[in-house]
Amino acid sequence: MRKDDTLKMEKDELFGEIVYEDLWIGTTEITMFGENQKILLNIYGEENEEITPNQRDAFSHFKAKMPDIVKESEDKILEYYLDNCEDYRAMQSNSEELEKIAPKISSIDELGKLVTPTSLLIRYDFEDGIRRVGILCDCTWEREHGLGISVENEEVVEIGLQDIVL
Repeated sequence: MRKDDTLKMEKDELFGEIVYEDLWIGTTEITMFGENQKILLNIYGEENEEITPNQRDAFSHFKAKMPDIVKESEDKILEYYLDNCEDYRAMQSNSEELEKIAPKISSIDELGKLVTPTSLLIRYDFEDGIRRVGILCDCTWEREHGLGISVENEEVVEIGLQDIVL
């Protein structure tokens, strides 16, 4: 961004303060792994277009059902991690780092030490009636690509690298 460009800031009644910088950016809160955290809120769209009713619905439904969505996400992340842990462990040559990056775990509490939510994405409206939200997380075992949680109509549909929701 050039110095003479000004960011377009808006106060939205649903999203709060948001600014346009290639997409709408704000903040929100999520309670995951027992911790309430402030994270980025990213809303896909164009600067000169309104945020769509479907995107507004996606956010409000997500917030209303957040405890259930988060519980399902935590369960599915644990399942994903346990299914892939040995592969991640095999990629490590340093045994000290191994236990920090991909330790053997069995509970959601232990998983919470490895995963940190960073962003909530309100994805593009494809005008098919599906409310799409993505949760981006940092994780110890995949620092470069991170972890993504794809949510459609308040159901977790996929866990994987962040590119599943980007």
